[in-house]
Amino acid sequence: MSFTKEKRNALKRQLLEMINNDDSDFVKKLMLEHDITITSVRRYIADLLSNNVIKTSREKECGYDLVWEEMEYTYDISSGTLEEHEIFAEILAPLIKDYSDCAKLIWPYVFVEIMNNAIEHSGGNKVICKIRRSYLFTDVIIADNGLGIFQRIKDYVKNNKNIEISTRDIILELHKGKLTIAEFFHSGEGIFFVSKMLDYFAICSDNQVFFHGENEDNALKSYLESYADQISGYGTTVWMELSNFSERQMQDVFDQFSTDDDGFAKTSIPIKDICSGGYPVARSLARRLTFRMEEFNEITLDFTDVPMIGQGFAHEVFVVFKNKYPHVNIIPINTNNDVNKMINHVINTKYTI
Repeated sequence: MSFTKEKRNALKRQLLEMINNDDSDFVKKLMLEHDITITSVRRYIADLLSNNVIKTSREKECGYDLVWEEMEYTYDISSGTLEEHEIFAEILAPLIKDYSDCAKLIWPYVFVEIMNNAIEHSGGNKVICKIRRSYLFTDVIIADNGLGIFQRIKDYVKNNKNIEISTRDIILELHKGKLTIAEFFHSGEGIFFVSKMLDYFAICSDNQVFFHGENEDNALKSYLESYADQISGYGTTVWMELSNFSERQMQDVFDQFSTDDDGFAKTSIPIKDICSGGYPVARSLARRLTFRMEEFNEITLDFTDVPMIGQGFAHEVFVVFKNKYPHVNIIPINTNNDVNKMINHVINTKYTI
């Protein structure tokens, strides 16, 4: 059977994705799905091995692993003359020229935003940039030796708002967006939109992790937290990953959280990320959640993997806050029956004093 070039490339990419997912039955699945022989599959594997796209692996059940090319660069930022767009043009732009059109638009946006934060706002004198790429994905890690983003935000809020704030609170505020420690220079949109454009995004600082990504799971979070411990000598480390074949449209991301009249007016908050005890119960937690929510016109609360919520939490969010700020449209999504029942209960119950 003779395939077109497009079909062969699609099959090769599928094979690589199966290897990346450590699918031990990938040969059999490819044979059945594409009606090809084991000899044909082995020919694809041999070609990928000879071109250094994959390598044999004793650790992986499938017997193979992706080959990653790695580069590392160190920059002295003490002079204040380093330009983030020049760094991008020098080290990353040449690597992405054959990527999808979407990936080629996303990388310059996210890279210069995060590199600018490291250069101008870290308070350090050194930045390290690591680039890792395989046939499927590209990772960029930007680390500085400054104070640390979470500590800088704590100091800013304490000095300018006279409020003591925890690292967990900061991570919640980063999920919301519109949070910045340099209001004169930035609108507070940078990290929020960068995190939404990438497949995976993490900020590691003070042994804590802010994470956003597709197919988020505890195993990946545990890995990032472990990595954060290893880089304790750095102030802030930002990890970014994007598929080289990404079809994510930047404008779709902006449109999802913006309106024509009000600009950045929408946000989405993963509820499970604010629950250290497993599920939200207390009114105090609800007040943390609703802090600054009045700055938005529409809030999506994502209850994925949240088994239930407390009456006090639900009442504070869906009644007390909503009555105080009726212009804010609160949209709960991915709720189970128990969560839905509690939300409906507090909304429909008449409270008397």
